[in-house]
Amino acid sequence: MATVKASWEEARDLIEKETGPISAVTELSEGRNSEMTVIVCSGDEATFVKGRRADHRWAWTQERERMINPLVRHVSPALKWSAVNDKWNLLGFECVSGNHADYSPGSPDIPKVMDALLQIQGIACPDGIHVKQAEQRWAAYTGTPHLLAGTSLLHTEWNPGNVLIGERAHLVDWAWPTCGAAWIDPACLAVWLIAAGHTPRAAESWAARIPSWHSAPASALDEFARVQAFMWADIAADSSQAWTENLARAARQWATHRKICLLLPGSPDE
Repeated sequence: MATVKASWEEARDLIEKETGPISAVTELSEGRNSEMTVIVCSGDEATFVKGRRADHRWAWTQERERMINPLVRHVSPALKWSAVNDKWNLLGFECVSGNHADYSPGSPDIPKVMDALLQIQGIACPDGIHVKQAEQRWAAYTGTPHLLAGTSLLHTEWNPGNVLIGERAHLVDWAWPTCGAAWIDPACLAVWLIAAGHTPRAAESWAARIPSWHSAPASALDEFARVQAFMWADIAADSSQAWTENLARAARQWATHRKICLLLPGSPDE
């Protein structure tokens, strides 16, 4: 990564104050919420380090992830340390081995992902940590944002790159948590399952294994399907990356399955 190579020396001293002398560095290309993502080795210990420049407009998300971590350590890598100077804001996490989740139909990863999802369902939004409300986050895409309101801490970013599969699933990247209805997380995952090849009906069957799914009124699920379709259409329109169009197509398929009429380009087929 050019950013890492150009500024590694600025960050190295800050990291070594926490880890001791670094013997090896592995640069990672994955990660959309960080300017630096590396695995550093010191002695026989490895640490995953993610960070943003101290003057980045989203550097504050590092502090939020630091504060959220104690609540989610049962499903996420533990935060070992945080470090800040005038150049960088860095977080050092337990290094967890595993592959990115495979969401394709029949994948043995999916039950592990569902188990991790189930384990975060009971976490309440914390006091004293700024977490965006669901009705605020998606207000631009709905006329009934109150349907999304709730008190559960949600991850919402179920990109398979955010789920590491080993003996169990580890959910990473809590930079953008949301407070809302608990059923929103299985609904967000359903869109990713459709994008991976599941039919909307099959994706909803997986979501239905999470008890909160059954607490959602049909009108709320319908509205969230509409929200996802419009949101991903906007994201795809502003992106040249193929994965965004794939998600936009999946969201349209889900909305069509729920018999939502959309004035969007593209004709989904279930």
